[in-house]
Amino acid sequence: MANLTASLGIGLTGLQVAQEAMSVIGHNIANVNTPDFSQQAAVISTNPAQNFGGVMYGTGATVTQVQALRNQFLNLQVTQSLCSQNGAQTRYSGVQAVSSAFTDDGTTGLNTQIQQFFTSIQTLAANPEDDSLRENVVGMAQSMLQEFQSAYQTVSAQISSANQQVGSLVPEINSLTSQIATLNQQISQATNPSDDNDAIDQRQELTDQLAALVGIQVSTSSDNQYQITLDTGAATLVSGNSAYQMSTAPTPGNGNNLSVYVQAGATSINVTDNINGGQLGAQMDLRDTILPAYQSQLDNIAGSLAGDFNQIHMAGFSLPDATTGQSTTGTLFFTGAGINPATGLVNTDPVTGKPIYSGIINSLQVNPAVAADPSLIAASATNGNAGDNTNALSLAGLQTALNTVDTNDDGVGDSGPFSTVVSSLINQVGTQSQQYNTTATNQQNLTTALQTQQSSVSGVDLDQQAAQLLAFQQAYQASAQFISTISQLTNTLMTTVSAATTA
Repeated sequence: MANLTASLGIGLTGLQVAQEAMSVIGHNIANVNTPDFSQQAAVISTNPAQNFGGVMYGTGATVTQVQALRNQFLNLQVTQSLCSQNGAQTRYSGVQAVSSAFTDDGTTGLNTQIQQFFTSIQTLAANPEDDSLRENVVGMAQSMLQEFQSAYQTVSAQISSANQQVGSLVPEINSLTSQIATLNQQISQATNPSDDNDAIDQRQELTDQLAALVGIQVSTSSDNQYQITLDTGAATLVSGNSAYQMSTAPTPGNGNNLSVYVQAGATSINVTDNINGGQLGAQMDLRDTILPAYQSQLDNIAGSLAGDFNQIHMAGFSLPDATTGQSTTGTLFFTGAGINPATGLVNTDPVTGKPIYSGIINSLQVNPAVAADPSLIAASATNGNAGDNTNALSLAGLQTALNTVDTNDDGVGDSGPFSTVVSSLINQVGTQSQQYNTTATNQQNLTTALQTQQSSVSGVDLDQQAAQLLAFQQAYQASAQFISTISQLTNTLMTTVSAATTA
C-alpha cells in the first residue's frame, strides 16, 4: 500500500537485499583460493506489486536465489584432462626411473660391455696361449652379465614400486568415492538440488582428485547426483549415495602382483585389465606391459647370447693338459638355472617346446669351472693344439653375426647383431620416455588452458567483487537513509495527529 508503513517495509527489503548480497560477496572473497569454487551471485527479484486505489505499487525486492556461475561441460572437460595428464605423467616417471639403466656412454652400458667382452675374445685369438688374456675374457664376461642383471634388477624394482602404488592408490580412491556419494546425498536432499552451491563445488573438487587417480566417466542424474564409472565402463564407482569400494588381492598364478576388484553388491568384479586412465591405470600399465617388455628383451638378448656362445664354445677345445696333452671339449661357457646343461641352450617348455627366456638373465653366470680355470676356454678347433685360434675367431664373429637374437621366442634367431638389438632397446626406452613426457606436457598445457577458461567463468575476480561491494554498500546506505526519512515523516505525522487530537 502507498503509505508510510508500507514505505518502511520497502526500505527494510532494500536493507536486507544489500546485506545478503554483501554476504555473498564476502563468501566469494573468502573462497578466492578455494579449488573448484564457483563464484556466487545473489539473484535479486522484485516483490509482487500491490493494488492501492487502482494503482499498482511496488513492495521492494528480495533475494530469491544464490546462483553459482559455472559451466558443467567445461568442468567435466577439466576432469577428463586431469585424468589424461596424470596418466601420462605417471608413465613418464616410471620409464624415466629406469632409463639410466639403459644409458650407454661408451664407457658403461649394455652395448659397451658386450663390445668389451667380444674385444677380449678377439685379443685372446691373437695369443690363445696367454693365461692373462684368458682371465680377461672371464672378467669381461662377468662384467657384461652384471650389466645385464643390473639393468634387469632396476626394471624389477620399478615394477615392484608400481605394484606397491596400486595397493596404496586403492584406499585413496575409496575415500574419495565415499565422500562424493555423501555429497550426492546432501545435494539431492536440498529443496532445489541445484542450490547447494558449496556442496556441488566440493563434489567437483573431489571428482577432479578422483580423476587424477583413476580413469572415470561422469554423468549427472535428474536430481543432480553424479554417476561415476570406470573409464572403460567395466564397473560403477559411485551411484547416487552409494560408493562401490575397490579392493586388491594377489593375482592368481602371480602372487607378486595385485589384482584390483570392485565390489558390486555380492559380486566382486575383477577390473585389473579395465582401468586405463589416471595414476592407477598408468601404474598397472607400467607394471604389466611397459616395463616387462624391457625385461623380456633383456632376457631374449642375454639368453640368445649365452646359447649361441655355448654352441660354438662346446664345439671347441681347451688348452692341452700339461700331462696328457689332451684338450677338454664340450664345456659350457655360460651356465645357470635357465640353461640346459646338455645342450648349452635355453631350457624349453615341455609342452610347447619353446625356449623359456623369462627370468633367465638372473641365473646366468660364467661356468664356475671356467672361471676357476680359464685354460678351459675353448679357443682351439682341434684337440691338443694350444696355438690354434680358429674357435676363438668363431666366438668373436658372433659380435657381428646376423640372426643371433631370438625375439619371437621360437628358438630361432631372427635379429642381430647383438649391438643392433641392444641399441634398439635403448632407443625404445628413450623414445617412450620422450613420448610420455611430451604427452604429459601437452596435456598439462591443455589442462591449464581449460582451467583458465573455467576461471574466466567461475573464478572470483577481486576487483569485480570490490566494485560490487561498493555498489551494495551505497545501496544499503541509501536504503538506510530512505528508512530514516520515512521514520521522520512518521514521527511528524504522529506528532501532528496527536496535537490535533488534543486540541
